[in-house]
Amino acid sequence: MSARTQTAAETEARVRAIVGEVLWVAADDIDAAAQLIDYGLDSPTAIELTIQLERAFDVEIPEDAAAQLNTVAEIVDYVRGES
Repeated sequence: MSARTQTAAETEARVRAIVGEVLWVAADDIDAAAQLIDYGLDSPTAIELTIQLERAFDVEIPEDAAAQLNTVAEIVDYVRGES
């Protein structure tokens, strides 16, 4: 399902679930405005997160764009604009 056909809250819930799975953090414990690095994001997990987001939302996230996506809120805005 495209992020554009979902509400922002539905997209955020999906993004939180993916972030939580990749970073081994409970989705409910993730603050949408917090820096993902604070939850343990590093280069290898950033690559895995990008792959999972691309699959889930059927979008392509170029490396330069991925490097700018530092919070759940930023990811939600990006995938809603790209899908």
